[in-house]
Amino acid sequence: MTTEPAQVASAVMLADGGIETALETRLGQVLPEFAAFVLLDTAEGRDALREYYRPFVELGVEARVPLVLDTPTWRANPDWVELVDGADAAVPTAERVRELNTDAVSLVRECALRLAPDAAIEVNGVVGPRFDDFEATQRMTAESAEQYHGPQVRALAEAGADRITAVTTLDAAEGIGVVRAAVAARVPVAVSFIVGPDGMLADGSTLAAAIAAVDEATGGAALGFAVNCAHPDEVLSGIDPDAPEMGRILGFRLNAARHGDDGPGDGPEAFAGALMRLATLVPSAGVFGGCCGTDAPHIAAVLAGARRSA
Repeated sequence: MTTEPAQVASAVMLADGGIETALETRLGQVLPEFAAFVLLDTAEGRDALREYYRPFVELGVEARVPLVLDTPTWRANPDWVELVDGADAAVPTAERVRELNTDAVSLVRECALRLAPDAAIEVNGVVGPRFDDFEATQRMTAESAEQYHGPQVRALAEAGADRITAVTTLDAAEGIGVVRAAVAARVPVAVSFIVGPDGMLADGSTLAAAIAAVDEATGGAALGFAVNCAHPDEVLSGIDPDAPEMGRILGFRLNAARHGDDGPGDGPEAFAGALMRLATLVPSAGVFGGCCGTDAPHIAAVLAGARRSA
């Protein structure tokens, strides 16, 4: 084990916070099945999305740091679109998936250009898992994941997303499929895993093992890896600072609360402190954002903490 933690990466890139929870708590939106893509269908919903992104863009501009903004497309894959739209939907699922992902990239790009035309902002096309129940036995093979996620990846790429990220990825196989789909679409890609309270992936594998498996199966084609949708302390329990795979971690987008905690979770300062303690063990990590229960104040506190630790 490393006896003295390294410093946090000096080149910090900020990401936004927990889009679904922030839309619900800060902006009063109702998201069926936690699907933010429904807001793309109305003028009021699109305004809510713009208002969600606004404080993050303003923070990045004021701090003069680059930003990466997620598209509201975590649920915008065929199974979830069918579930949310219902059996009587007028638009075929394949067409709806393409339209939603295209519109999402356009909205985030428009928001960035309107608020900060000269800022360094990347649009991150989000691809969520097909099955998002951490305890479920349903899993995808790499081949089925590539076929299933391919249309969404292509839509995001063709709409001009700067990168694709598979988020809350349950295991290496689904990550491999998304990476292969992104390679075929000629768009940069990253994989962000979700871990449980013990720091392990849903199939019981370590973070290092999952990274190694994806890299081996794809020839190291991914830009890198991340972890999202877990509390920093939970991720910390699964980090092996001596594993070479840790050098492939680009950043973290984490929860304010631990698994099983129904409260609001850590406040901004406590969240930032926990995230910075984790980041000192992974010096390659430079992209910091939030997931469930976090919003702009959490990300502002993370920026302050990163600057103190750099």
